[in-house]
Amino acid sequence: ETELAKASIAVSASDRESFGMTIVEAMRCGLPVVATDCPNGPREIVTHGVDGLLVRPGDTEGLAAALRGLIRDAPLRRRMGEAARRNSARYAPDRIAEQHLALYEDLLRRGPGRRSLGPPREAAHRARTAAIDTAHALRSTARRAMKSAGGL
Repeated sequence: ETELAKASIAVSASDRESFGMTIVEAMRCGLPVVATDCPNGPREIVTHGVDGLLVRPGDTEGLAAALRGLIRDAPLRRRMGEAARRNSARYAPDRIAEQHLALYEDLLRRGPGRRSLGPPREAAHRARTAAIDTAHALRSTARRAMKSAGGL
């Protein structure tokens, strides 16, 4: 993220994308993102016209126009960058862990489906343990990444 913070705009121009963590990392650095509106990924992260711009995959002219527009319009670039930083909070590791826990608890409240998770107390314990393990893994990964980047 140290290198990203030196930029003014982030670009993700792939034709196929899963959930793009690089987009979230750029947004966390306060960068507006110009991304291709490929299925899955960018359109779930970037809100067109708010924290970035989406262009059709393969539309090189559209990509160039979006970049030129942000390069030439510093106030718009700053507004989108600020919105990007705010919106990136949706993907903070602790928030994702909370969402996982809420999902597990909701599934437990609904009762057993085709496959039982075991007695309710045991199932709740397993769900909480899985969520906590996920949170610890995310935090550990983030710390290692920051340390290797010289951030810690």
